[in-house]
Amino acid sequence: MILIVATVILVALAGTAWAAWGAPWLRRAGLRPAAGVAATVTPTRTPRPQTATPTLVPIDLSIALPTATAQPLPTMTPMPASPATPDALTPRLVQVVERYGMDMARRFVVIDLLSQSMTVWDPEAAPRVMPISTGDETRGYRTLAWYGLVGEYWGTFHASGVYADEGWYLFQDAGNILIHGTPYTLVDGQKVYEDVDALGVYPASKGCIRLTPEDAAWFTGWNPKGAPIVILPKDQGLGIP
Repeated sequence: MILIVATVILVALAGTAWAAWGAPWLRRAGLRPAAGVAATVTPTRTPRPQTATPTLVPIDLSIALPTATAQPLPTMTPMPASPATPDALTPRLVQVVERYGMDMARRFVVIDLLSQSMTVWDPEAAPRVMPISTGDETRGYRTLAWYGLVGEYWGTFHASGVYADEGWYLFQDAGNILIHGTPYTLVDGQKVYEDVDALGVYPASKGCIRLTPEDAAWFTGWNPKGAPIVILPKDQGLGIP
């Protein structure tokens, strides 16, 4: 009897040990445990769902700016030129003669700072009115009101980095003041004139009286040496257009 009980106990213990140690070993070996032995289910990890790779679509970030429409320039109507007839100029020149004691029977020159013009009077010909440009006071230069005689002929000279032709000496102020042609520089042997658009319009010189190259050549041909010349103050201009 005692032997039978001991045998049952040993069989039970052997089954428990088998369940604890034998079944897992069989699973690792890929074997299925015998019938009657409980199999422990191993949890399976759920795979993470794959995120689809986004498709990159190019975006145009440029801003379309409206095209500006250019304003039409106003049509400029040229002003008719005023003829310089002796009858039209004589009354004004008579006032200059009376004011400065000049003689209408002799040649003389009148420079008008107000209208930026130079009048050459010759009793044997009609007066000649020429556009000029005088001292630019906005840059610290000036052309003094003055009365005297046209001096020596300087011809072509060089000053302040430029050349000028047909120079005629007048007087000394901050420097030598002359009547001369428009200043120029030499580029590849060619004369490049400066501030041509200022003639007859606004002062642009450093004190001298500038003429066009053509008028300067004519003035030299007129031979002005010794002729009386007056530079009228701005408040005493002839008003010649």
